Amino acid sequence: MLAGFAKKERILIFGAGSGGSNFYKRNRGRYLVMGFVDNNPLRHREIIFGKPIHAPSELGGLTYDKIIIASDYFREIHPQLISLGIPERNIEIFNYQVQPVFNTRQRLLSTLWHHVHEYICRRRGLSQDVVFWFAYKGWQNAVQPIARRTLQWLDKTSEFHVHTFRNALASSVQGPILIDHRVDPTPVTLPAVELHRFSRGRIGTVSRSVELPDGRLVIERVTTATPANADYSVAHVIHHGDNLALVRDGDTQQIDKGLLVNGCSETNYYHWVVEILSQLQFVAELPAQYDDYPILISQYCEKIPSIKALFETFDIERPIVFLNTLIRYEVRDLLMITAPNNMIPNFKNSVSNTADSNFARSESVKYLREHGLSLIEADKAASSPKRVFLARKGFLRRYNQDEVIAVLHEAGFMPVYMEDLDFREQINIIANAEMIVGPTGAAWTNILFAAPGAKALCWMAEEYGQLSCFSNLAGIVGVDMEFITFPSGAQDSRELYYKGYQLDIASIRTWLQQHRALEKRE
Repeated sequence: MLAGFAKKERILIFGAGSGGSNFYKRNRGRYLVMGFVDNNPLRHREIIFGKPIHAPSELGGLTYDKIIIASDYFREIHPQLISLGIPERNIEIFNYQVQPVFNTRQRLLSTLWHHVHEYICRRRGLSQDVVFWFAYKGWQNAVQPIARRTLQWLDKTSEFHVHTFRNALASSVQGPILIDHRVDPTPVTLPAVELHRFSRGRIGTVSRSVELPDGRLVIERVTTATPANADYSVAHVIHHGDNLALVRDGDTQQIDKGLLVNGCSETNYYHWVVEILSQLQFVAELPAQYDDYPILISQYCEKIPSIKALFETFDIERPIVFLNTLIRYEVRDLLMITAPNNMIPNFKNSVSNTADSNFARSESVKYLREHGLSLIEADKAASSPKRVFLARKGFLRRYNQDEVIAVLHEAGFMPVYMEDLDFREQINIIANAEMIVGPTGAAWTNILFAAPGAKALCWMAEEYGQLSCFSNLAGIVGVDMEFITFPSGAQDSRELYYKGYQLDIASIRTWLQQHRALEKRE
């Protein structure tokens, strides 16, 4: 080998979905990619980007230096690999490998692939058909077929509507308030909460879409904001435009009937609580003719302890069918309630949240709050810390947390790792806290249970824009929440989910000094 040219590491990418595809497109120049690994048996022996997809059971016979996990299910995949005998040193997570700056070739390829998808999904025509064939039928030789479906937005049709629980409502969304700034709420019209009924609808656990036998794909979108780059491509939905969508096709399991309760994520605590479980508020109001319809919900409702604990407070008196995330289902008689709270899951090639990229009904927040607070243990109030720092473990968005802990320790804050606590402990701590500080992330969902008048400080990347999911919950509950922002250099919303950063400690000191001054005056 010539001097100065390092040998590329041979890697396998665990995850053949959007995460794996994104990682491959951005990093194939850095590594020698030997193939993909995926837990979905329907994708085994499929070829993507000219690389085979293997089953985890095949790892013992494969050649590689490292496995990169590029999936939102990394918390489950990491111990799975360890149990298969893969050494810890040979496993890394996608976020460690995100490049802060793409080279010109990578940026051009990523942009080109995006435009290919957009072109295919713009309209039907001979040239689009040819591009689609080359992209998904020719050189990739996919075993599991990719289909183009006619896209229909759920809010643009009354064809499936059978009942209205709540009418559309004039309301507002509170955007993030930076320290010493005033931010007025953004006026929005909350969509009606409606019941829809589909015949032979194909569904998954992680997509607010229904595929119909006539070739249509119906998607629920966030109607408070409809930017052109809003991306509802998750799970089996590979890409969509305004008129067409690319869908991963394949076999389905049959279910006779049921009410689908799902969202665009089944591992994220915020999406579970605010967007998915909030749909259960309307189960008791279903018309009598649907009394014997079971609830169809992801099996992660049973696997995630905090979600299971909250779910059990709803006392659902009807059968429950737990769905497997790796399986698509065809439901002969399918019901779906439009989400009372919703948020755009991702953006295409950019991160451009506006305050109205999400919304929440005050009634729904109150409903969730009451169910959570019903688990409070009164005898724990005296021992709960009054100043709480939401510390983090794990792989996502690593930053200089030890420095932050040192500064907050001086001000009497206790680090709390929510993932180490059961759900009752989490609610007790937040409900009794007078000040809460921490980085943006799903743990802030618990602001739902905070006491009115509590003070909160959150920091998040500038690239999130006016991400308002937590500030809006705080506004509804009555928490005084302020924000610090910082540049992360992330190129899109999926990268931003993983990317590490360095926080300016001085900004935290400033906030603490201001509140100390207020306490003295009071």
